[in-house]
Amino acid sequence: MKDIRSILPHRFPFLLIDKITEVEEGKRAVGVKLISQKDCAGSPNGTMPRGLILEAIAQMSGAALHSDGRSAGLGMLAGIDNCRFYQDVFAGERLTLTIDITRNKGTIVKARGTAAIDSRSICEADLLFAFQSFT
Repeated sequence: MKDIRSILPHRFPFLLIDKITEVEEGKRAVGVKLISQKDCAGSPNGTMPRGLILEAIAQMSGAALHSDGRSAGLGMLAGIDNCRFYQDVFAGERLTLTIDITRNKGTIVKARGTAAIDSRSICEADLLFAFQSFT
């Protein structure tokens, strides 16, 4: 599997994926985030902030779309729909992130993202991305 840093422009502390385990180019990507104490720092109840969980899911879309001819452009998260959180995430847990591309036309991409721990769903959301090409 390619190095994550060669696929995503994010760097520490904003890179929220530790490993990409599966990629079906333009269709699906699966990865892992190992939750550390730093990920939970500043949270009053010692959990990973929910906004960071959503960001990690969104970053997985970069892995799914990287080889789809979009690597030269800029992808921006344009919307989040049907987002549900079912459980908190604590340090020491392993978060499995999955993104399934549901629509990929022109400059608009829609995807369904999930985050899970031990096959228990933690978060589900429909994401909308807008791409701007620089080529």
